[in-house]
Amino acid sequence: MLKQSIIAASLLLTAGQAMAVTDAGVAGGTITFSGMVTDTTCNVTTNKGADFTVDLSPVTTEQVGVKPGVVTHNAQKFTMHVSGCKSSKENASALKITFSSPHVSDDELYLKNSSGTAEGVGIALTTDGSNTIEFDKAVDTGIKTDVAGNESGADVSFFANYYNYGGNNIATGSIVTTATYTFNYE
Repeated sequence: MLKQSIIAASLLLTAGQAMAVTDAGVAGGTITFSGMVTDTTCNVTTNKGADFTVDLSPVTTEQVGVKPGVVTHNAQKFTMHVSGCKSSKENASALKITFSSPHVSDDELYLKNSSGTAEGVGIALTTDGSNTIEFDKAVDTGIKTDVAGNESGADVSFFANYYNYGGNNIATGSIVTTATYTFNYE
Protein backbone atom coordinates (compact mmCIF):
# COMPACT_ATOMS: atom_id res chain seq x y z
CA MET A 1 0.00 0.00 0.00
CA LEU A 2 1.42 3.36 -0.95
CA LYS A 3 2.24 5.75 1.89
CA GLN A 4 -0.10 8.33 0.43
CA SER A 5 -2.74 6.22 -1.18
CA ILE A 6 -6.27 6.93 -2.16
CA ILE A 7 -8.59 4.01 -2.11
CA ALA A 8 -11.33 4.39 -4.65
CA ALA A 9 -14.66 2.54 -4.49
CA SER A 10 -17.62 1.94 -6.82
CA LEU A 11 -17.36 3.73 -10.15
CA LEU A 12 -19.12 2.87 -13.40
CA LEU A 13 -17.23 1.75 -16.44
CA THR A 14 -14.20 -0.43 -17.16
CA ALA A 15 -10.99 -0.25 -15.09
CA GLY A 16 -8.13 2.04 -16.11
CA GLN A 17 -4.44 1.40 -15.82
CA ALA A 18 -2.67 4.69 -15.01
CA MET A 19 -1.64 6.14 -11.64
CA ALA A 20 -0.75 9.83 -11.36
CA VAL A 21 0.79 11.83 -8.53
CA THR A 22 0.28 15.57 -8.22
CA ASP A 23 2.85 18.10 -7.12
CA ALA A 24 1.18 18.13 -3.70
CA GLY A 25 2.02 14.43 -3.28
CA VAL A 26 -1.57 13.23 -3.44
CA ALA A 27 -2.31 10.20 -5.61
CA GLY A 28 -4.76 9.78 -8.47
CA GLY A 29 -5.76 7.11 -10.93
CA THR A 30 -7.85 6.18 -13.95
CA ILE A 31 -11.58 5.52 -14.09
CA THR A 32 -13.15 3.67 -16.97
CA PHE A 33 -16.85 4.17 -17.63
CA SER A 34 -19.08 1.79 -19.50
CA GLY A 35 -22.77 1.36 -19.98
CA MET A 36 -25.39 0.17 -22.39
CA VAL A 37 -28.44 1.63 -24.10
CA THR A 38 -30.93 -1.20 -24.57
CA ASP A 39 -34.61 -2.02 -24.60
CA THR A 40 -34.32 -3.45 -21.04
CA THR A 41 -32.35 -2.88 -17.82
CA CYS A 42 -30.26 -5.13 -15.51
CA ASN A 43 -28.15 -5.13 -12.31
CA VAL A 44 -24.89 -3.25 -11.64
CA THR A 45 -21.60 -4.38 -10.03
CA THR A 46 -18.52 -2.41 -8.98
CA ASN A 47 -15.01 -3.05 -7.65
CA LYS A 48 -12.41 -1.24 -5.53
CA GLY A 49 -8.91 0.14 -6.03
CA ALA A 50 -7.12 3.32 -7.13
CA ASP A 51 -8.06 2.36 -10.70
CA PHE A 52 -11.62 1.11 -10.80
CA THR A 53 -14.70 0.51 -12.88
CA VAL A 54 -18.13 2.03 -12.49
CA ASP A 55 -20.86 0.01 -14.16
CA LEU A 56 -24.08 1.82 -14.94
CA SER A 57 -27.28 -0.13 -15.31
CA PRO A 58 -28.55 -0.07 -18.89
CA VAL A 59 -31.10 2.54 -19.93
CA THR A 60 -33.67 2.38 -22.69
CA THR A 61 -33.77 4.83 -25.56
CA GLU A 62 -37.03 6.08 -24.05
CA GLN A 63 -35.22 6.84 -20.76
CA VAL A 64 -32.43 8.64 -22.62
CA GLY A 65 -35.09 10.75 -24.31
CA VAL A 66 -34.66 13.21 -27.17
CA LYS A 67 -33.47 16.27 -25.26
CA PRO A 68 -29.70 16.74 -24.95
CA GLY A 69 -28.39 16.78 -21.38
CA VAL A 70 -27.92 14.70 -18.25
CA VAL A 71 -30.04 11.55 -18.08
CA THR A 72 -31.15 11.00 -14.47
CA HIS A 73 -32.27 7.38 -14.98
CA ASN A 74 -29.83 4.83 -13.54
CA ALA A 75 -27.24 7.31 -12.28
CA GLN A 76 -24.57 5.29 -10.48
CA LYS A 77 -23.08 6.66 -7.26
CA PHE A 78 -19.41 5.94 -6.62
CA THR A 79 -17.38 6.69 -3.53
CA MET A 80 -13.67 7.20 -3.09
CA HIS A 81 -12.08 6.92 0.34
CA VAL A 82 -9.09 9.22 0.86
CA SER A 83 -6.62 9.01 3.72
CA GLY A 84 -2.99 9.87 4.40
CA CYS A 85 -3.15 12.79 1.94
CA LYS A 86 -0.63 15.10 3.47
CA SER A 87 -0.04 18.39 1.68
CA SER A 88 3.35 19.89 0.94
CA LYS A 89 1.65 23.31 0.84
CA GLU A 90 1.67 25.15 4.17
CA ASN A 91 -1.59 27.04 3.67
CA ALA A 92 -3.53 24.23 2.00
CA SER A 93 -7.04 23.89 3.36
CA ALA A 94 -9.30 22.15 0.83
CA LEU A 95 -8.82 18.87 -0.99
CA LYS A 96 -9.82 19.22 -4.66
CA ILE A 97 -10.33 16.63 -7.39
CA THR A 98 -9.91 17.11 -11.13
CA PHE A 99 -11.30 14.67 -13.70
CA SER A 100 -9.58 14.67 -17.12
CA SER A 101 -9.79 12.62 -20.30
CA PRO A 102 -8.89 12.73 -23.99
CA HIS A 103 -12.58 11.90 -24.58
CA VAL A 104 -14.02 15.10 -23.04
CA SER A 105 -16.65 16.96 -25.06
CA ASP A 106 -15.90 20.45 -26.36
CA ASP A 107 -18.11 21.97 -23.64
CA GLU A 108 -16.32 19.82 -20.99
CA LEU A 109 -19.62 18.49 -19.59
CA TYR A 110 -19.42 14.82 -20.58
CA LEU A 111 -17.19 12.03 -21.83
CA LYS A 112 -17.67 10.86 -25.39
CA ASN A 113 -18.14 7.17 -26.06
CA SER A 114 -14.58 6.11 -26.87
CA SER A 115 -14.85 2.44 -27.80
CA GLY A 116 -18.49 1.39 -27.47
CA THR A 117 -21.10 1.03 -30.19
CA ALA A 118 -23.85 3.37 -28.91
CA GLU A 119 -24.16 6.72 -30.67
CA GLY A 120 -25.23 10.08 -29.29
CA VAL A 121 -24.83 9.04 -25.65
CA GLY A 122 -21.85 9.62 -23.34
CA ILE A 123 -21.15 9.75 -19.62
CA ALA A 124 -21.36 12.80 -17.35
CA LEU A 125 -20.10 13.08 -13.79
CA THR A 126 -22.42 14.80 -11.35
CA THR A 127 -22.34 15.85 -7.72
CA ASP A 128 -25.86 14.68 -6.95
CA GLY A 129 -27.16 12.69 -9.91
CA SER A 130 -28.15 15.76 -11.95
CA ASN A 131 -25.67 18.68 -11.63
CA THR A 132 -22.68 18.16 -13.93
CA ILE A 133 -19.05 18.49 -12.96
CA GLU A 134 -16.88 20.19 -15.56
CA PHE A 135 -13.89 18.18 -16.68
CA ASP A 136 -10.38 19.63 -16.42
CA LYS A 137 -11.43 21.91 -13.53
CA ALA A 138 -10.69 21.41 -9.83
CA VAL A 139 -13.80 20.57 -7.81
CA ASP A 140 -13.94 21.03 -4.03
CA THR A 141 -14.47 17.68 -2.28
CA GLY A 142 -15.58 19.28 0.98
CA ILE A 143 -12.74 17.47 2.75
CA LYS A 144 -10.29 19.58 4.74
CA THR A 145 -6.56 18.82 4.97
CA ASP A 146 -6.70 17.70 8.60
CA VAL A 147 -9.25 14.99 7.71
CA ALA A 148 -7.74 13.87 4.39
CA GLY A 149 -4.28 13.77 5.92
CA ASN A 150 -5.09 11.45 8.80
CA GLU A 151 -5.18 7.66 8.67
CA SER A 152 -8.97 7.31 9.02
CA GLY A 153 -9.59 9.74 6.13
CA ALA A 154 -12.97 10.50 4.59
CA ASP A 155 -15.25 9.54 1.72
CA VAL A 156 -16.10 11.64 -1.31
CA SER A 157 -18.94 10.60 -3.60
CA PHE A 158 -19.99 11.44 -7.13
CA PHE A 159 -22.42 10.02 -9.68
CA ALA A 160 -21.88 8.71 -13.20
CA ASN A 161 -24.84 9.60 -15.44
CA TYR A 162 -25.66 8.91 -19.04
CA TYR A 163 -25.55 12.08 -21.13
CA ASN A 164 -27.66 12.54 -24.27
CA TYR A 165 -25.64 14.62 -26.72
CA GLY A 166 -27.32 13.30 -29.85
CA GLY A 167 -30.85 14.56 -29.20
CA ASN A 168 -33.11 12.53 -31.51
CA ASN A 169 -30.07 10.89 -33.12
CA ILE A 170 -29.09 8.17 -30.66
CA ALA A 171 -28.39 4.52 -31.37
CA THR A 172 -28.38 1.56 -28.99
CA GLY A 173 -25.15 -0.18 -28.07
CA SER A 174 -22.38 -0.19 -25.50
CA ILE A 175 -20.71 2.84 -23.94
CA VAL A 176 -17.09 2.66 -22.82
CA THR A 177 -14.95 5.64 -21.89
CA THR A 178 -12.29 6.59 -19.36
CA ALA A 179 -11.20 9.47 -17.20
CA THR A 180 -8.25 10.06 -14.94
CA TYR A 181 -8.55 11.81 -11.62
CA THR A 182 -6.07 13.67 -9.47
CA PHE A 183 -6.40 15.09 -6.00
CA ASN A 184 -4.61 18.26 -4.96
CA TYR A 185 -4.79 20.92 -2.30
CA GLU A 186 -5.60 24.60 -2.60
